[in-house]
Amino acid sequence: MSIRSFVCALVALWLPLQASQAQEWPDRPIKMVVAWPAGGGTDIVARIVAKHLGERLKQPVVVDNRAGASGVVGTEYVSRAKPDGYTVQYTVADSHSINPHVFSGIRYDAINQFTPVSIVGSMPNSLIVNPKVPAKTVEEFIQLAKENPGKYTYASWGVGSGGHIRMEALNSFAKTKTLHVPYQGSGPALTAVIAGEVDAMMAPYGLAEATARAGKVRMLSVDTSERLPEAPQIPTLAEQGVPLRLAFWQGLLVPAKTPEAIINRLNTEMSALLADPQVRAELRKAGVAVNSMGTSTLADIRGFFDSEYERWGTLIREVNISAKQ
Repeated sequence: MSIRSFVCALVALWLPLQASQAQEWPDRPIKMVVAWPAGGGTDIVARIVAKHLGERLKQPVVVDNRAGASGVVGTEYVSRAKPDGYTVQYTVADSHSINPHVFSGIRYDAINQFTPVSIVGSMPNSLIVNPKVPAKTVEEFIQLAKENPGKYTYASWGVGSGGHIRMEALNSFAKTKTLHVPYQGSGPALTAVIAGEVDAMMAPYGLAEATARAGKVRMLSVDTSERLPEAPQIPTLAEQGVPLRLAFWQGLLVPAKTPEAIINRLNTEMSALLADPQVRAELRKAGVAVNSMGTSTLADIRGFFDSEYERWGTLIREVNISAKQ
């Protein structure tokens, strides 16, 4: 048999195998790892995605919270998981675009050990303060911080987290100094702002909205390019003189070497899910802006994933954030 004939024979055997994998998978529940605590912004959205994805796949998709070290613990777990389609990760930019540039001892390769399957969209964030802080606008908060260097504090969900990076980007731009107080999750960090343990936070909008409406925190801005339809009274950072691009992606990933047929099936089901107006409305209510990336091709998703890794790496080096892991 010639080499060409041998290769053709192998391909002929491989194609039915791939099709078989797509048809047979999944035949048992799927574990969706969330590398942050239950009740936080990412967890809330992940549970919406898990519910609808499970309905489409006709198998339960069970959220497994593996919190710790700003998403490092859960992400390391997924990097070591068997690439069979039964362990997936719902995550935000922190774990793959941020952590590799912050933590010197990180034990996973964000680019080569994962395959992005779907970019769901971005989660708008808002600068919030405890009501006792005498600032009703971003400009006023910046002025307070300039007049009182090191006096005001801000919470985040960990060193190198999205909340940490965003606030340090604001400090760098405004030439201010506010002190970082990390917590184990966005929920506990928000609770600390409500209690007055810390003064401010760059919080997921969907997480902070109810507390702001109840008067427990004051919302100064959103970090979107335009005002949110559900909060037209809240100005953007750019409107208040802070033209920073701070939106974080979130989406679904699988371990590298997961069979192509399974990746394609997941991408197809996620695209259909994100095109559903009812699901989009649920996600919007939870604070996620579904964008065109939600129904993109795998090649476009990979390109976006890689470009975000480089973009945030550049910013992190500029604001000089680093930590050991």
